[in-house]
Amino acid sequence: MLRPLRISLLTCVSVLMFSSPAWPAVVELDTPTLASPDPTASSFVHLDVTAGTSGAPNGFTIQWMTQAQFDANGGAWPADETDPRIKSALFFGFPSLNTVDGTTTFMLGPDAVADIEIGDIFDETGVQSQNRDELTQGTMFVFRVKANGDAGDPTGGIGLRAGSGLLPSSSYSTTHYASTKAPPPTTDCVFTQGYWKNHPTAWPVSTLQLGGVIYTKAQLLLIFTTPAAGNGLISLAHQLIAAKLNILSGAQAPPVTLAAIASANAMIGNLVIPPIGSGFLAPGTTSNLTDSIESFNAQEGKGTIPCTGTVATHVHTWGDLKSLYR
Repeated sequence: MLRPLRISLLTCVSVLMFSSPAWPAVVELDTPTLASPDPTASSFVHLDVTAGTSGAPNGFTIQWMTQAQFDANGGAWPADETDPRIKSALFFGFPSLNTVDGTTTFMLGPDAVADIEIGDIFDETGVQSQNRDELTQGTMFVFRVKANGDAGDPTGGIGLRAGSGLLPSSSYSTTHYASTKAPPPTTDCVFTQGYWKNHPTAWPVSTLQLGGVIYTKAQLLLIFTTPAAGNGLISLAHQLIAAKLNILSGAQAPPVTLAAIASANAMIGNLVIPPIGSGFLAPGTTSNLTDSIESFNAQEGKGTIPCTGTVATHVHTWGDLKSLYR
């Protein structure tokens, strides 16, 4: 009695195998484009990433190198994407620091735009990169971008649909040129987080109070070198430390910055900042204050912040010094 049933089942399987619709064809994503909407900054480059008609549903990858390296390679990108001259960052997820600018996701729909700042991604969430440092001042860079494919893509998939390979990465965009601003020729008293992190000998004090807790310079440097990794308390502390050092070095902060600093201290309260402690604040509660204080620290070299009292001599940024040893 089982034989007829077995034959019937085999027949059904055969019909399904030969009558099922064909698998979708592999279709490459449209290539995104890059633009630099803002004037140059001292330690980062602002880029607008605009997705193509098919969007960038798996996020995007940006690569960059100095124009000098690019020109020395014959005006072309190295064929090997693992070449140490190429720096890269994979944007896939949700930012917690750029939400004030309207960028809430790196998974882009058709023609959608994401605002990013290469050289200012140290604390950003939704980014995978070994190159989170600030950029060297007064340097021309080249950039390119591609839309990420899925897990079946051997040229840059990121593990969304393991083994499918139905959505390869797009090709890279044309090369985009943008530069950072040259260091100011005179003294300055406003510096970025990256400067203070790498110039501890320029600090005007050896302790700072953040919220209700006093930290030593050694502890503050440990905080500086700890990525936020989704902890809004750490990213807020990074900007707060820099702002306080700037003011103690002679920078006259505007009222909006002083108000933001006071609000940040109140929000931190008695939380102890990692890695010294285990305090935590959700990025959504700190992003506005972090952005406001960062906008003050980012005035480095622009001559917009008046200086009084002790003024630190600005010879080179940490990026300038670091480039000498690369």
